[in-house]
Amino acid sequence: MRTDSQIDELAIRQLADYDAHRPGQIFGEPSFRVSLDEAYAVQSCAAELRVARGETPGGYKIGCISESIRRQLGVDQPVFGHLFLNEFFRSGDQLGASAFDGLAIEGELAVRLARDIHHPSQLSDDPAQFIASAFAVIELHNYVFRAPSQTVEELIANNAFHAGVVLPLAEFPLDDPEQLSAPISVRRNGELLGTAIPAAPLESVLNIVKHVSMFGRKVRKGQILLTGSPLPLYPVFPGDEIEVSDPGAGRVRVRILSPV
Repeated sequence: MRTDSQIDELAIRQLADYDAHRPGQIFGEPSFRVSLDEAYAVQSCAAELRVARGETPGGYKIGCISESIRRQLGVDQPVFGHLFLNEFFRSGDQLGASAFDGLAIEGELAVRLARDIHHPSQLSDDPAQFIASAFAVIELHNYVFRAPSQTVEELIANNAFHAGVVLPLAEFPLDDPEQLSAPISVRRNGELLGTAIPAAPLESVLNIVKHVSMFGRKVRKGQILLTGSPLPLYPVFPGDEIEVSDPGAGRVRVRILSPV
């Protein structure tokens, strides 16, 4: 395991590359390697640097929960990442392609927390009581592997490729957990790309809380948790309009503009 100072140096470099919209450049160096623990340490340190410079945490995500995306990314386990409020967008927004690198999207279900969760054991009886609302979102990704072969460590060190999330104009109070089992559909320029039922969103919430607690953090009331997509990542190009819909959780869309 690298020393704390070495992890700090990697996190500083990672954050600088992310700010420049060229994330993970260090993975393009032939001899560079990190372990799984080091990758999460770099991710966590980079998140702390963002908080230190004034960014506000908005929640957390889990990814790689479906077989389709695990095959696509060449990984065999779920991954976790951080969300920040300055990368929350609204349905109908138009985003510039130059703000991303290898832009791809996922359609998935998100939940907003009704209460703080201090420990995973709080979720053992009825996880749904901690959820205020559920809603469809578009997760934005910098879908770029720079190492010669795809690894879960590169994915994790790059904050699970997270680059933002498009939120709906309205959220849906969680009156019945069955709302979480409606199919998610993704369309690009009106064409249906895929539809699937979310895989155990409440289990995803529990797994996020467990992961966050390992780093001495807590999920807070009002934060958003992305519960993972049952569908693969879909590449997006300038001029594309993406729409994600869920009969129980609404509809959200975004248009990608050409670079100026």
